[in-house]
Amino acid sequence: MINNYADLEPYLKDFQWSEHRKDQPSLFITGAEFQAHFLYFAGHTPEKRQALAECIEAYNQYFGEYLVWGGYYDGQGEGHYANLDDPKMPTIKDVIRQKSHPDDAIEWYCASGEQKEAPEYMISAMTNRGWEGHILYCSEIKFCVPNKLIFDEKQKEILMSLIQMFIDKLGVYHAVAGFQSILPYRPIGVGDYARTQGERFGGIYLGAGTDETNLIRSGIKSIDWLTYISNTLVQRICDVQTFPKYCEHFNLKPQQQKEGFLFVLEEYPQLLPSNQPVLESYYNLNKALRPLRNGAYWAISRDTGNNYPVLDVETSRKWIRRLDAPDIFPDQGHYQERKPTKSNTYLESGRSCEIDGVYRYDEEVDMDGQPIYVGHSDRNHYEINSTDDYRQHVVLLKGDIAPRFLECYDHMILKQAKKIKWHLVSEIMRVDS
Repeated sequence: MINNYADLEPYLKDFQWSEHRKDQPSLFITGAEFQAHFLYFAGHTPEKRQALAECIEAYNQYFGEYLVWGGYYDGQGEGHYANLDDPKMPTIKDVIRQKSHPDDAIEWYCASGEQKEAPEYMISAMTNRGWEGHILYCSEIKFCVPNKLIFDEKQKEILMSLIQMFIDKLGVYHAVAGFQSILPYRPIGVGDYARTQGERFGGIYLGAGTDETNLIRSGIKSIDWLTYISNTLVQRICDVQTFPKYCEHFNLKPQQQKEGFLFVLEEYPQLLPSNQPVLESYYNLNKALRPLRNGAYWAISRDTGNNYPVLDVETSRKWIRRLDAPDIFPDQGHYQERKPTKSNTYLESGRSCEIDGVYRYDEEVDMDGQPIYVGHSDRNHYEINSTDDYRQHVVLLKGDIAPRFLECYDHMILKQAKKIKWHLVSEIMRVDS
């Protein structure tokens, strides 16, 4: 149990790495700092852009003195790096003025340290373009600070107030915060370190970033020490008014807010070493929110791996399931996906799952009423670890409630939480190794 920074210190060598350089200070290339990551919709609107600027300025008020460089795009769309004291480096308000069209994307990144190292302080953002709301892509913003700050009561109060401000001002759809993997701005060559972090510690959240903006329509990736879900997202499980009662079954008492629910597990974030039992609070929240997860997530790692293992599609999906059972990730060979015993097994929304497996919404259509792309001619086909089938999938275990389907207008405005039939396309079996 991590109750203070002294409890964390013995583990630092196991999840952070530096590259030693001759006649220069070592380059910090991988860490796990305290980070908060937020996903929200309609980032193309003037109101959300104004809120974005206010959030960034609020972070800078407390931690801006540690930021030394940033990235920006010129009028021709070419990317540049600059020190923050360089006159060429725009402010966030400058960027918003320059990128005033709804179909412009606002991109922002400022960090401490050198450009090639993992920052201790950082804030970055990317908004969706207006037209992307029709395909339910969202916007994101994240910030990090050194992990030791969360153990300082005054700093913790500041961080929690910032998180709440971001949630409220941006109308956040989903957010996570805790010990999260921090990599360099261009993370090529360090993908194996990130994977090792995940193999050693289930409490280090991996891959919080822009890749989630085009996948959130199909569900969340995972939980963290702090997890926020909007009222819209809640309705994938049940009605908002019955959700607190649902949580009671898992010994969870979220803070009900105006537009969603906030879970905070334990007094401080936890590492969850993989050689120790998972804390009950993390296990319970993972179980309660499992029906919200994206069951066909893509690769977490942006590093393709050059003769070293990274978080590819197969490994990423196992990492997402790391809290389902202790030997899924790192993979101990105890679980396999197999073709279902019966080919036409369906599970209706709201019903309790009886067969562990991967379930798919076969009849899903896009916003224009057209069948979702599946990447092959046989729409009944299922291929393990494929990323070709864009229909929603969900991994459910015995006792889980089958989720509803969120039928939405542009920008994830809820039309209805529709009851559907999920098709069991792959059974998850425990096998003897």
